[in-house]
Amino acid sequence: MLTKRQASIFFELTNKVGSWFKANYFSSKYNVSLRTIQNDIKAIKDFSSVNKNAFIIESKVPFGTRIKIVDNEQFTKKLNEIRMQSDELSLNYKDDRVFKLLHFLLNQRQSISLTKCADYIYVSKSTLTTDLKELEKLLNKFSLRLIQTKGLVYIDGLERDKRICLMENDYSYFQMIPSNLISPNESAQFEFIRQILMEELLDKRYPISDVEFQNIIIWINISIKRISNFFYLNEEDISDGQNYDIEIEIAKTIFDRIEKHYLIRVPQTEINFLGLYINNHSNFSNTDYISEDLNAFILEALQKIYEVYPTDFRHDVNLRMELALHCVPMISRARNNVQIKNEMLDYIKQSFPYAFDIATYFSYLLSQKYKIKIKESETAFLAIYFNKSIQELSALRGNKRICIITNLKRSEYFLLEQYLYDKFQKYITSITFVTTKDLKILDLDRYDLFFSTEDNRATESGLATKINFFPDANELEKIKVRIEGFKNVEDIMKLFDPNLFFIKDFTRKEEIQECLVSTAMKLHDCKNLREEIELREELGSTYFGNSIAILHPMHSTTNASFIGEIILEKPAQWDIEGNYVNLIFLVCIQNNNLEAFRAWEYLSPLLFNNQFKQEILTVNSFDEFKKVCEENLKMSMY
Repeated sequence: MLTKRQASIFFELTNKVGSWFKANYFSSKYNVSLRTIQNDIKAIKDFSSVNKNAFIIESKVPFGTRIKIVDNEQFTKKLNEIRMQSDELSLNYKDDRVFKLLHFLLNQRQSISLTKCADYIYVSKSTLTTDLKELEKLLNKFSLRLIQTKGLVYIDGLERDKRICLMENDYSYFQMIPSNLISPNESAQFEFIRQILMEELLDKRYPISDVEFQNIIIWINISIKRISNFFYLNEEDISDGQNYDIEIEIAKTIFDRIEKHYLIRVPQTEINFLGLYINNHSNFSNTDYISEDLNAFILEALQKIYEVYPTDFRHDVNLRMELALHCVPMISRARNNVQIKNEMLDYIKQSFPYAFDIATYFSYLLSQKYKIKIKESETAFLAIYFNKSIQELSALRGNKRICIITNLKRSEYFLLEQYLYDKFQKYITSITFVTTKDLKILDLDRYDLFFSTEDNRATESGLATKINFFPDANELEKIKVRIEGFKNVEDIMKLFDPNLFFIKDFTRKEEIQECLVSTAMKLHDCKNLREEIELREELGSTYFGNSIAILHPMHSTTNASFIGEIILEKPAQWDIEGNYVNLIFLVCIQNNNLEAFRAWEYLSPLLFNNQFKQEILTVNSFDEFKKVCEENLKMSMY
């Protein structure tokens, strides 16, 4: 039988029938070696070989692996069988046991014995104890408590938070399982909800995105199940003074039809909350709802951002409007603890570190103003708006003089010139072409950036970045970063302080943080660094992904930019989400200095390269660390 990872890979193949998946995609996703993934794919092929009359697993260099349907009817039948088998075997896996345990306890009207819990998931009491600890961590994220007393256990908390917890976990579950593998009853219920929701939204001409449409379907599905078992929302589950009459009307019509179809009674509190939920997940665009108070806050927040960061958003009218329109439903979601899923959270944190940091500061100011807690997933949405504005501001400042070293014929480099102007016209003032012979007499000060279409003295020395005759997508991104960022690797590496490099066997986050912070405070004039680090931690996990964490103060505390790092001999738990880290950075940035953040635009892609990460983890000194970074940065930049 397949392992959990193999089953996940298999189901992902079935989700996109006919699409090719490369091994390095799965290697990066599951943070394992290519060899491991290749063995997994072989196991999947062996497992699927008995079903070749229904489907086949095909691998082909250089495309990757895909699933091909032989017979549609047999394909659906076989996948349902595999799903059932996977459900039975899933109890072997801790995450699935915790998931089953969560649903079991949330469906109890009173405390239940530990013995019954252990019997339900087919484990010993000692294993149950471990699983309950994992369940407790999960519940803490949703303001729920696991109460254990005298051999009994139950989940305590608001019904609203229980449903939000189910929503979050059900959403993840259904994302993993293809729609054609959901049980017939579940599928029929989803289709019924989808139909009535679509009809009512169309009737009211109420705009909503596809993603949020699916979210509301899952929420209603959970509500039906809870109401059918006599678990109702109460007045205390709703804490919002906003007017949402249209949404209430939509919710009432939907529940009227649900009452008739499922023969259940739906109280007014359920209707009110569904109306609120729809409002919180709509494509909000009515500027009449934007209060003067919110407008004033945004202007004040952008002023404070300008005082901390070297970017002036104060005159960006579009950004102010986008933030206002997003903040209205976001504030309501925060007040009611409504979770909104952001599948791009990790990608945004890794791709737009500067924008995400600004968004984090904005979220902090917003939470102070409205006495709410802004989730990281919400902050990531805000980061998209800030990043868009940053790109537009960068384009306005575009005045780069580009020199391209090439031995191409004029007819050839004319095409390259037009191509670059087309892609980067907002950034470029001029493009000049010179030959390698001209380098000896070239006035370098006349140009801001150098590129070359072949290897030569300019690329070897780091003066020029090598590009292809027609740059691909990766090279286009590299060119863009060069236009906005550092001229060479040495400029980046200067940020790393050799006195802030450590290889340690710490097991606790507190030890790691104290080591970096206390040393930095001795070496640099860092006022309130410890407090500012803790303030940033309160706003969300500093876990970066790929077992990496980045500590960063909320406000600038230093007169110079520097980066420190700790390599752990063994991974240590970093946050309540259960993320483990073995590489930790401390990034401190001089007030109104963008350098360190731009450095991450270069470093971020490398840190998610498993080979580079492994090289870093095996170094024994700062010199070795520096050498590995320099070599890989040169490969990516030049």
